[in-house]
Amino acid sequence: MGDIIKNLKEFIWDIIGYMIPGFLFIIIFNLVINPSVGIRNNFLFDWKLFNFYLIILASYILGYMIYSITIFKIRNQDYIILKLEKYFIKWFLKNEKDQDKIISKNKKFNTYIKSKHSKFWEISFKESATISSARKFLEDNGYADVDKMKLNEIRNILMSRNPKMDEKVYTFMFRSSVFDHVSTIFMLTCILALIQVFLNYFNFDIHFIKTENNFLVLYISLLCLIPLLGNSKRMFYSISQRIPNSNLK
Repeated sequence: MGDIIKNLKEFIWDIIGYMIPGFLFIIIFNLVINPSVGIRNNFLFDWKLFNFYLIILASYILGYMIYSITIFKIRNQDYIILKLEKYFIKWFLKNEKDQDKIISKNKKFNTYIKSKHSKFWEISFKESATISSARKFLEDNGYADVDKMKLNEIRNILMSRNPKMDEKVYTFMFRSSVFDHVSTIFMLTCILALIQVFLNYFNFDIHFIKTENNFLVLYISLLCLIPLLGNSKRMFYSISQRIPNSNLK
């Protein structure tokens, strides 16, 4: 009976995890999309009778779309960060004669830019006393080739030994995921607004998103929030990965 309840809870959390970003997507785009873009629902029967169920279904499906775009965003963000790092190393070497300044500037820049990489938390965590204790704990309990294990493999083993951690770990992962999906929705909104601004500038008679002054303020606010949401996402994700290694049983 306990397994059934646990599986049911995971199923419900899975649905909610996709519906939240999907529902937010509907709210944001219903606010900013130009009404003239809308399609009249001239169907064989009255869809108004099913509005509530359609919103739930659309939210769930759109949640998967947002999830896919988020994965695409993370991969490209990490790729751009690595390219920027290489570019600025070359730039520092080319434009700075003082070797000490090159090392200092490069170190500061690398620390900042790498902190935006999705895997940055692993760099310091791999060398921490926490992960060293976790590796020793597994070795003492008969696990072979612990030194060759990746961090997620160690985490999964420790979680299987201590199922009580599951809820806490998944809570932090859920928060991290929500922050990431919200930033994706804000990013999509800002990209569409930027496209519309360019179309307006070049006098194209295409108007799919609102660009009045109050909406431009909204888009700028969303743009400013994106890096803050990214910081929160990385913080909660790193916590979810560290918890199992701090509770050795």
